[in-house]
Amino acid sequence: MARIATVSIRRHQFVPATTARLAVCVAVLSMLGCSIANFNAESMPNSMRVTARSNPQEVDLTRLAAQSVSNELIANGDVLEVTIAAGLSEDDTFTIPVRVNENDGMGSMPVIGRVPLAGKRWNEAEAIIYEQCVQQGLYKSPHITVTMKKQRVNRVRVIGAVVEPNTYELPRQHSDLVAAITAAKGLAENAGEFIEIRYPTTDGGATIDRSSPRIAGGHAVDSPSIQQVSANAVIQPAAHMKSVRINMVSAAKSGANGYNVPDGAVVFVERRDPPPVTVMGLVKHPGPLKYPIGKDLRVLDAVSMAGGRSLSMADKIYIIRARPDSTKSDVINVSIRTAKGSLKSNVLLKPGDTVSVEHTPITMLAEWIQILRFGIGTSVGLF
Repeated sequence: MARIATVSIRRHQFVPATTARLAVCVAVLSMLGCSIANFNAESMPNSMRVTARSNPQEVDLTRLAAQSVSNELIANGDVLEVTIAAGLSEDDTFTIPVRVNENDGMGSMPVIGRVPLAGKRWNEAEAIIYEQCVQQGLYKSPHITVTMKKQRVNRVRVIGAVVEPNTYELPRQHSDLVAAITAAKGLAENAGEFIEIRYPTTDGGATIDRSSPRIAGGHAVDSPSIQQVSANAVIQPAAHMKSVRINMVSAAKSGANGYNVPDGAVVFVERRDPPPVTVMGLVKHPGPLKYPIGKDLRVLDAVSMAGGRSLSMADKIYIIRARPDSTKSDVINVSIRTAKGSLKSNVLLKPGDTVSVEHTPITMLAEWIQILRFGIGTSVGLF
């Protein structure tokens, strides 16, 4: 009799585990209560379906590169060396360092005065200085040579989901979004689709600076509060700063002609940190699953990542999906058997979804049969 009592206790040790799993599933659904709306995977509205996720790592960044500025043009902030040879001897030759003014593009030289240099080619700058010297009667027929001593660079800060966030000096003629990301050693694995460029202005953000970052060919619409550059880029005025937000996946697909990054700009690459997908119920390893960045996750993938079904005949799945900006949730009914043969039924999961592999009368019967078989086998072994 003592042996029989022992067997009875061991048989019933399986009941709490089964009951606990059922209780968890019931508890989740009961907490949602009347907030649940039920849909079938095949017939649920398109508004509930998750679109395929784009992977920023696969974006062709060369399509976001801006047209390079010619090295032959003098720019604001450049430091030049102007050599004037008035005669044949070395004593008649002297060199003057000239900085091109950041604001008006003028160069200032002793005696000669201020001359317009920004936007000029080397030979044009030499001709302007020559004419100024002759007009003022300083030299009769001087030989003028203009060379670059130090070219202006743009200091750009790159932060967010890049490999090496830092402040970088970019050559003026190649100061664009691609150059900034390349300087930071590329996108990090958790990079999202959006990039924001913030850059300083001197007008408090009231009007658009035409040299500011924008999609080439885009037309800005003047507005006191917001300015639309394109379907994927919006400039929002701020105190002495402007910003442009770019969906780099869409921009690359549309063939945008690039974004310039001016001096003092901050490039922020969005970090993507999606909430996990939770798998529960009749799976071998229930719990949260890390949502893959830049990849699709379907319901059968989630079940497989949770170790597969604990009962092979389990077929019913509930996908519990919270509604955006609401306390309510929707439940999507999925059949594993149907999902294996239909991509539409193998629903794309959204970060934060809960996947519950449910009990049915068949799975409950199968589980009780397993318990009974184990109990009977144990009883026979004891006797």
